[in-house]
Amino acid sequence: MATSNTRINWSLFCLRLAVGGMAFFAGFEPLMHAHIPTNLSQAGLWGLNLLEMLCGVFMLLGLWMPVASFGLTLIIGWPLVLGWMHGAPILGNLHSLFLLLVAFASALGGAGKWAVGRG
Repeated sequence: MATSNTRINWSLFCLRLAVGGMAFFAGFEPLMHAHIPTNLSQAGLWGLNLLEMLCGVFMLLGLWMPVASFGLTLIIGWPLVLGWMHGAPILGNLHSLFLLLVAFASALGGAGKWAVGRG
């Protein structure tokens, strides 16, 4: 069954808004309740949250979609892979696995027609 171009563009737009918004607020929420970092490990966590927020903003705008999607996929996927390497079951954290697959799907789909970085 053929799908219209408008339908594909709307679905890519909605996927981009959902994943970008999730990434932005997932990175913003821990920073709201955190103190200014005083050591290197806290600064690393701040940097990770800021990077997640930045990837979310880029995805919301559709700017640099491959870079933002790849960064977000690494941020979400790295803890999953480390858990799997240490014996965690593959389907043990379904929420993070779902987020990883949705971020990867948005990377494959691209920004769509209504994006700042189109072209």
